Amino acid sequence: MHNVALIEIGICCTAILLLVLLQYRISLLQFPEERTFKKILILMLAETILDIVGKLQFPERLSSPDIKYFLVVINAAISQFIPYLWNLFVHYKIYGSAYHFRKYSIPITIPLVMGLLYCITRLYQLQPGHRGEFNIPELWTITNSISIFYIAMASFISFRSAHKNNTKTGWRQQQYLCWIMLIPVVAIIVQIIIQKHEIPIVTPVVILVLLHIHISQQSMLITMDHLTGLNNERRLNSFLRDKTADLTSEQRLFLLTITLDNMRHIRRKFGKRKVEEIVVAFADFLRARMTSDNMFLAHYQKHSFAIVLEKKTWNDVEAFCNMLISTSTTTKLQSLAPWPLTFSINYSEFGKPGVNNVIELLDDTKNNCFKPTTSLYTKGKFEP
Repeated sequence: MHNVALIEIGICCTAILLLVLLQYRISLLQFPEERTFKKILILMLAETILDIVGKLQFPERLSSPDIKYFLVVINAAISQFIPYLWNLFVHYKIYGSAYHFRKYSIPITIPLVMGLLYCITRLYQLQPGHRGEFNIPELWTITNSISIFYIAMASFISFRSAHKNNTKTGWRQQQYLCWIMLIPVVAIIVQIIIQKHEIPIVTPVVILVLLHIHISQQSMLITMDHLTGLNNERRLNSFLRDKTADLTSEQRLFLLTITLDNMRHIRRKFGKRKVEEIVVAFADFLRARMTSDNMFLAHYQKHSFAIVLEKKTWNDVEAFCNMLISTSTTTKLQSLAPWPLTFSINYSEFGKPGVNNVIELLDDTKNNCFKPTTSLYTKGKFEP
């Protein structure tokens, strides 16, 4: 392929990466996986720019085979770092921290270190004025092998985690991480097969995949609560609108609002961080009890959660509420504060008199209490 066409493709890839990077300007407000994804984008941008520079036609006095050789080797080194960071990104997405990654950091990092040492060796062996072939098949064979190794490892981790995940949303997200990077692997294999044609496939494909991941992340963040990882109020309203629009006369839709008690006292005594710890733990408690596809869980307000249930009778809803109350006393929730953690439950049913839209459904929960708030003032040995 002509250099002009290759440079145009590189410029288009650079523009896409710059547009995506504009969304990651304030790194302090990002999760660790977002910061890792930003590093991947920066490395892809550096790789693309180096590739463009290597294909530009400079005057003879400014053009040097040594410089082109150097750019090729540096490009390969960057290409080895990107799948390594993808592996770290997957660990953050699945485990919420890099603990599992650090636990096996030495064996995980060995292939990358070996690849980088090979790149340094190639630079050390550089002969001034060398006018050989710049494809360096051995270098790119090692680079592609390292890339496939790290992508395969990340896909295996995602698949194993998805297999153990009990929630439908979590299963889908981890399956997505498992299969999405197989597209660049296929691109690498195709690139190897048609290498003699010098058609760039891997870089544009990887950039398009990263763009798709970025869009998917942004779409999810719009409807996801950052603290708990649950659906947020926006997603709850959207779900209720869609659900009530398709509801048949045979279906009964119930809404529960569950509010943690005495959070103001906990905040005053232990601070905001303790409140967040309890909210996250309670979110995990509720998430573990979403055992049916006909249930929808959201972090509704600061200390409140909403559960949408599609049940045949009120007795089924009552049994679910009683199950929440009974199991909450036997979980690790009770070890988070010096007094028992309790919650109130309110409810409503769509379609009953005066409840014909989402706003009325949400407002009606205030009028129907299944379990009232438990105040600390009613307990002799617990003081606020």
